[in-house]
Amino acid sequence: MTFLLNQLKKYIHVDTYIEQFFREECEVIRYKKNELISRQDQYNRKVFFVEEGMARSFYYENGKDITTNFYTEGKLMANMDTLFQNKPTRYNFEAIEESVMMACDFSKLEELCAVSIECANFGRYILGNLMTQMASRMASLQYMTAKEKYTQLLEENPDIILRAPLGMIASYLGISQETLSRIRSEV
Repeated sequence: MTFLLNQLKKYIHVDTYIEQFFREECEVIRYKKNELISRQDQYNRKVFFVEEGMARSFYYENGKDITTNFYTEGKLMANMDTLFQNKPTRYNFEAIEESVMMACDFSKLEELCAVSIECANFGRYILGNLMTQMASRMASLQYMTAKEKYTQLLEENPDIILRAPLGMIASYLGISQETLSRIRSEV
């Protein structure tokens, strides 16, 4: 919990309501490598904060799993389709490494936001963070070449090559493993 509070203090004022919320409403969950955190076609209304380890989001298409994002220490993840459209999620979350995450129910987070302006700012921080991640991902898919996407991934997650399997990275970039190998040799 200390790691999360220190991260939040970089962006918002953490008051006693927020600290109390984390003590009372959040749980620390440990996941094993390759363990599913959230499954597609389910309603998962939790917001996760990665304290240690790494996870990914993915979906299945034509028998293949397609990686849509990676989440490392300090990142937030949530099933936005469930939270804001109240429908089963299309995405799975999976721990790529042994991971420790703090999780809270989104409805409890909404209740927290009604308590004070600091708490509302906290809620806006979480939503803004999730929306920024999504917008950045969309922009990379629409406007960047494979090499540019790879370079951006390395800038945002410098140790990703050491931590994630190359097949997942290639899937995330929307390229084959052969193309990824060629790009890696050029960078």
